[in-house]
Amino acid sequence: MAKKELDLLQDKPASAILKFAVPMLIGALFQQVYSLVDTVVVGNFINSDALAAVGTSGVIMNIVTMAGMGLAVGTSVVTAQYFGAKKLREVKTAIRTSLIVFVALGLGGGALGLAIMKPMLQLMNTPLEMMDYALSYLGVIFIGVVFVMLYNMFNQVSIALGDSKTPMIMLLAASAINVVLDLVFTLVCHWGTAGVAAATVIGQGFAALTCWRLIQKKMNQMVTEQPAWFDKQMLKSICAIGLPAVAQNAISASGMLAVQSLLNSFGSVTVAAYTAANKVDGIAMSPMVSLGTAISTYAAQNIGAKQYDRVKAGLRFTLGLALVCCLVTGVLIYGATDAILGLFVSGSASRELFDIGAEYLHVAVFSYFVMAVMFILTGVLKGAGDAKLVFVCSITDLLTRAGFAYAAVGVLGRYALWLSYPFGWFCSIAIAWPRYLSGKWKKITIIAKESEL
Repeated sequence: MAKKELDLLQDKPASAILKFAVPMLIGALFQQVYSLVDTVVVGNFINSDALAAVGTSGVIMNIVTMAGMGLAVGTSVVTAQYFGAKKLREVKTAIRTSLIVFVALGLGGGALGLAIMKPMLQLMNTPLEMMDYALSYLGVIFIGVVFVMLYNMFNQVSIALGDSKTPMIMLLAASAINVVLDLVFTLVCHWGTAGVAAATVIGQGFAALTCWRLIQKKMNQMVTEQPAWFDKQMLKSICAIGLPAVAQNAISASGMLAVQSLLNSFGSVTVAAYTAANKVDGIAMSPMVSLGTAISTYAAQNIGAKQYDRVKAGLRFTLGLALVCCLVTGVLIYGATDAILGLFVSGSASRELFDIGAEYLHVAVFSYFVMAVMFILTGVLKGAGDAKLVFVCSITDLLTRAGFAYAAVGVLGRYALWLSYPFGWFCSIAIAWPRYLSGKWKKITIIAKESEL
């Protein structure tokens, strides 16, 4: 007897979301392996200055990839809503149009990144001892950034189609490639941070190309009709949701740039401690991020099918599960902070580095509950296509976060940085929650707009 496929439109909400989210959670955890392995290798086999440099480089990389990340949100929502409405030709058109756009974005973004990486590092007050390490890392990343962008898009498309297992399998394979190449390029070839970046690019390149082949095969089985490779109206629909997300990411990157610059002013030890602790943070946040993505796709498909009661039931279940995850991860991290941080830095690292990392994590574990509510609420609104409201929430988050950090640093020191995150999330929730309760998100779907034309 054939195994029943997951159906986000018919299966019980709790069962559907859980089955859909678990592969994404596993995939998200392995996605963290990319940065975790990089951190472990750099921190243990190069030095703490290189570790701090890789952490600082992430902010600049996000500035370049923000357009792709934002448009991927548009692709995901449009694809999921058409899929929920059983309009498969439009699904195929959306995917093909997105592919053309993302190749162009990747090539252009790489060239832009190579041009701005040094001025941006200088603007961020990057200490001189970190500069060469950061430039080596970013140079390789930007040469291969097209693969990073394409993988992000294909990952979102697979999830939008209700397939969370393929991205998980691809991440498992890419992570294995990354681990092996990290060690080879660093310990055997002695390429330093450039080798770590090369391992990441090759791993994501493999995942991107393989994902594309699998998506092509699935779409050809679902619909034999071959629509145009590029459709202006479809791009307009994607941009209607994606461009606010791009603007959101741009302001987010600017906010992170401001916060990172403030962090850099505390010196390389603080930056290295934050980089290591932030990797732990990434793992802890993975369940909440995965549940936010799951509820977004679940909501998009059910809103496309006009099944609003299922959306509300899904939100209640997902929010409860996210809060339980926060409690479990928080207890584990708080109870074993030093042991966890010890995985990312060598035994010769200063006690100060461990103390600063622990200081951050002991604040972060209490912040997870606020973050979970924010992710789940905005996930539903993203699924509905309420891009403007999500944009406002994100802008509020980043502006209040950066504002709090700079306003309070004179009084609270480093704690101003640590507390700025939950402060921004709380302000975002204050906007998202009333919007959800109003029910206005039900009236702004892509399908609804199309029917009015």
